[in-house]
Amino acid sequence: MENLKINIIPFEHPVKELEIGFYKQDKKGFYALWKGEYPQSFWDDFNDEMQNCDKLYTNFKDTLNCDYKATVDFTKNTRLAAHYYTRLIYDYFETVADVVKISFVKDIQIWFKDGAKTTAVYTSYKCFTVKVQFKKVTAFPELLISYDGNTTVYNKSLAELDNFPPELINLVKFNKQVVKYEFAEDAVKQHIEELYPILSNTIRNYLKIDRPPFTRGNKYLPYYKNINDLYDIYLNSKEFRAIIPLLNEGFYQVPQHHIHKTSFNSNKLRFFNGTDIVPHNGMKNIGPYKASPHKNVEFFFIYHKPDRNFAVKTLFTYFTEGYKSPEGHLYFKPLKTYIKQPFLINDGTSISFDNTETALSVVKQGLLNLEKKPNTKYVAIYVTPVHKTETDLQKKMLYYQVKEELLKHDISSQVIYKENIGHKDFSFYLPNIAIALLAKIDGIPWRLDRDTKEELIVGVGAFTSLNHNIKYVASAFCFNNNGEFKGFDCFKANQTDLLAGTIGKQILKYVVDNGESAKRLIIHFYKKISNKELEPIMAMLNKLKLNIPVVIVTINKTTSEDNVAFDLSSTNLMPISGTYLKIGWDQYLLFNNVRYKAVDVVNDNPFPIKLSFSSTVENYFDDRTVIEELIDQVYQFSRMYWKSVKQQNLPVTIKYPEMAAEIFPFFEGDKLPDFGKNNLWFL
Repeated sequence: MENLKINIIPFEHPVKELEIGFYKQDKKGFYALWKGEYPQSFWDDFNDEMQNCDKLYTNFKDTLNCDYKATVDFTKNTRLAAHYYTRLIYDYFETVADVVKISFVKDIQIWFKDGAKTTAVYTSYKCFTVKVQFKKVTAFPELLISYDGNTTVYNKSLAELDNFPPELINLVKFNKQVVKYEFAEDAVKQHIEELYPILSNTIRNYLKIDRPPFTRGNKYLPYYKNINDLYDIYLNSKEFRAIIPLLNEGFYQVPQHHIHKTSFNSNKLRFFNGTDIVPHNGMKNIGPYKASPHKNVEFFFIYHKPDRNFAVKTLFTYFTEGYKSPEGHLYFKPLKTYIKQPFLINDGTSISFDNTETALSVVKQGLLNLEKKPNTKYVAIYVTPVHKTETDLQKKMLYYQVKEELLKHDISSQVIYKENIGHKDFSFYLPNIAIALLAKIDGIPWRLDRDTKEELIVGVGAFTSLNHNIKYVASAFCFNNNGEFKGFDCFKANQTDLLAGTIGKQILKYVVDNGESAKRLIIHFYKKISNKELEPIMAMLNKLKLNIPVVIVTINKTTSEDNVAFDLSSTNLMPISGTYLKIGWDQYLLFNNVRYKAVDVVNDNPFPIKLSFSSTVENYFDDRTVIEELIDQVYQFSRMYWKSVKQQNLPVTIKYPEMAAEIFPFFEGDKLPDFGKNNLWFL
């Protein structure tokens, strides 16, 4: 049985009512309030005036010469209460923290100097967020306490930096404040000798300051220790409790009846004639769910000529003979045995180039000269001399250019960095390469072990290209409910009509393939879907005369680090996989990992993912089993990742679109070749 604590602390209202003065003009130290936050009495007493009053200001103290005055019941007006309690907490931490700031979403961020990570070059700070919320988990107002990691501040002020490019300066520390330098008031800029730049990666690169080493350790342990330290030192004090009367001793213990689980065996995957919960074991011991449907498949190499003797020949040996340890133990079966597909490679079709500068033109010419056999599927194995971390954009572009050129010729590809082939742990790479190759020749490594239902699942993910400063969406990643891939497309984030059109095409294809229409459309969306994004989808369904429910599951692209729960019965603190908690009226926290039993100790300890639900049908979620089924579905789709035998905590409905959208901006064409819309070439 799990012993879960979540990082919230319930509290009582410190005051039930307060007389507040509201001003039309902003003043220093005042909060801005939007229309939705005005007291209800304003609409009763000053309705006409309020229609044209978009903002009011208050500091919750002054009433002298105010434009409006009202006695506010904080138990009923929780938005104003949140502002007021946030102000009380802010004032308290100004006296004890090294830095206090209000975030973009009006939460409090507090920093404390971290002596263990501070150097002669920079000062490191532990960062926390304190958020006031109401009745999300308990029946009371709540403090959500999150640990945000460390931030570093350069020990030299702007006055001490000579010839420093001003465009690199973003945030600066000034006394106990963090200020965006571009918008800093003149009263702040006058103190240039007290403005210390916060070290972004860009500034670190310019100043040649090494980044803190990346650690892959368990994040639950330091997170829990740090929020408990914050509680013990600053929250569980007489001074703080006098301001905010906390109800708990420590963080909130989740009652057992509020701890939910995905269905039994929801982590089970179906292979050829059996099931397993571990992809590697299923592939090795049972075999893929479905071999390639293509009778003839030919592979060929693309490589840098100096890499032929070792990298290409060694890889060929691994594919044809398997990978053996020095003691003769077979770590990886021959490729044909692993993916149930003859590994036919015609050396005459391989393409080699002398240098990276001429590689693309050589590949283009080689593909033009390729005499394709009829009814044959071709796959390129590109042994690249350029690592994915290469900073030279021209060299890095070769990866994308070769990928795109192959897609134009209806050829999928598997890219392998030459240095990896000689790595001592390459045996761990080979199963990942094999399942990706099987998926690219339209085989199915494994599928969800569930009955097929008449519904279509569409994943919409995004990736913001820093090189192009554009957000791209890879959308309409379509699957049936047992996880079989049905196609996708790529386009820019603002092209909502194309999104709707692609979904419409997939619904029509579903009808053709199944002889009946889907009973439900489920959209896994990478953010909260807007009306602008939903309207063309609904218009498309109306055009198709499909009156079916549309369910939107919002899945945060990144794991949740603001809401976290901890299993105190485990030394690693990570809750068991498939555990989920309700953290709002439509929000859930899903723990998605490979700790399947209480006794399991695992190396990977990912944070949970956050889910929220909406539907075009009113009261659609009144039946609790609907939510349970949808959470199960998200959980299971995270097990359909065919780039690795290692299970992911994000579902492929979000992960695959993001992967495709990361590559697509580098393509020369603004449309994905048709072949690329029905192939998992990006794995």
